[in-house]
Amino acid sequence: MTLTSRQLRKTEHPTSDAQYRTDARRGAVVLEFIIAMPVLFTAFLAVFEFGILALVIENGAHAVSEGAREGAKSWDSTVSFDNNPGGNYDPTGDNDIADQIALAVDAVLGVFNLEVRQNGVSDDPAKANVLVVIERGASTARRGDNTLTCNRTGPVPGVNEIVVTLCFPIADQTAPSTGLGNPVPNWLVPFGFNLTSYRFEMSARSELE
Repeated sequence: MTLTSRQLRKTEHPTSDAQYRTDARRGAVVLEFIIAMPVLFTAFLAVFEFGILALVIENGAHAVSEGAREGAKSWDSTVSFDNNPGGNYDPTGDNDIADQIALAVDAVLGVFNLEVRQNGVSDDPAKANVLVVIERGASTARRGDNTLTCNRTGPVPGVNEIVVTLCFPIADQTAPSTGLGNPVPNWLVPFGFNLTSYRFEMSARSELE
């Protein structure tokens, strides 16, 4: 049998051909990884950031509901609604209904480094500030960061109703560009998605016992 020159070349260099195909495939894989890595990294950050955001929203909804439930209790007539009309946490003690509501909300939000009792004796500068607006019948009290704005959802509470409104920045304004603020990390800023202009705001309404 006579071999052609092409068949002879294939017979003489089988290893070099296989090595060439292996090197080419390896180079293609590396190129694909380089192209896909930024997309995968961004998707990874987005999944975690939006996952934390969903947990924070759920936690905030639970906190404001707990506050309304606490304020709707049948309080003794000797307990004042608000002994501290200035709006911040009362350092003299949790001696009124508004303070007890702030404590109930604060206990839930602490999981995500949020704090209602801003400017009080227990103020933690590492935690992001929160504002709670409490409307009980015709009376209104505020606890937390008065620099924030809370807008009640729904009508003015009736005589036998209480409405608790909670609001806080989604990303702490003290660290808007680094992504280190609480409660939600602002990791996607370099990719054009910034949470600093967004805030959580929700109201819960309950009838007085």
